Amino acid sequence: MAETFDQQKTEAPTPRRREEARNEGQVAYSSELTGGLLLVTAVLILILGGDSLFHGLLTLTRHYFSNSVVELDAERAQEVLTKFFFEAGGTLAIPLGILATAGLAVGTMQVGFRMVPGLLAPRWERLSPAAGLGRLFSLTAAVRGAIACCKIALLAAVAFWMLRGKMPQIASFGDLGLAVSAGQGWVIATRLALAAAAALAVVGALDYFYQRLRHEQSLRMTRQELKDELKREEGDPQQRARIRKMQREMSKRQMLQKVPQATVVITNPTHLAVALAYERHRMGAPRVVAKGAGYVATRIVELARRHAVPVVERKPLAQAIFKSVQVGQEIPAVLYHTVAEVLAYIYRLRGLAGV
Repeated sequence: MAETFDQQKTEAPTPRRREEARNEGQVAYSSELTGGLLLVTAVLILILGGDSLFHGLLTLTRHYFSNSVVELDAERAQEVLTKFFFEAGGTLAIPLGILATAGLAVGTMQVGFRMVPGLLAPRWERLSPAAGLGRLFSLTAAVRGAIACCKIALLAAVAFWMLRGKMPQIASFGDLGLAVSAGQGWVIATRLALAAAAALAVVGALDYFYQRLRHEQSLRMTRQELKDELKREEGDPQQRARIRKMQREMSKRQMLQKVPQATVVITNPTHLAVALAYERHRMGAPRVVAKGAGYVATRIVELARRHAVPVVERKPLAQAIFKSVQVGQEIPAVLYHTVAEVLAYIYRLRGLAGV
């Protein structure tokens, strides 16, 4: 994450910029939030399952070490310790699994789930003394120091608030039995721990929002960076213009290839030309197979005459079809009558029956 925010970076980051930053490990992440929530989870585990966990470990300890007066050789001691730690691990497996799941959930909640193997590679530049000094005397280090001071002050305030009024009770533990004082002490300790953990989780949430803000600021772009990014995404403008020109030329050639199959070409007479095709048994209405203005209109007329396609001058009709109908579309019903008259005229010229 950048240590300073360039005031010239006023443009919102593009999706590509966000993706590149994510691939480099630049994400909004707060270790304070993760630690605070894990501490809350651990305290809740102790509160809800501490008794069974304690009695389970105590039972194992008594089972394996009650005969401690018996002299053990090295091999027997190793066997006893191995069994003890194996069964103790089984007892602690569920709490540790809950903590691991909570840690994964908190991390996923902050940055999402994505594997980036490249981040596991060593970064030797971090071993540079100059880089270490730069990180030591930086805004991030100052913020971390301020957060640490706030945490200490907050924990002290929480401890004072939780323990106020309980000092006489704590002082009386020496007059009570071990079981009673231990039970009351456990209740006070777990409540204090839960309050402290909740306070640290609140600090972590504030730190996470601060990290989000700094992350968004670091991703912002200058106008030039945005232009370069768009150029990489969409390609060079001149190249795009050449591609569009080639596409128009190709589309024009394909359109002109259909002129010889037209039934009639209607002109303006020289500015516009529209080629219509109509087959009574295959089409519901005449269809525009080619149209153009200026030079393209001239080419349509030339191709039509070269292939004996009738050319008829009808200025209003040519203008109406040119403006309202795209190539490949049928003419609208409002033009049926006028076009039918043109087709009838063409059929009479050919000596065919009327439409």
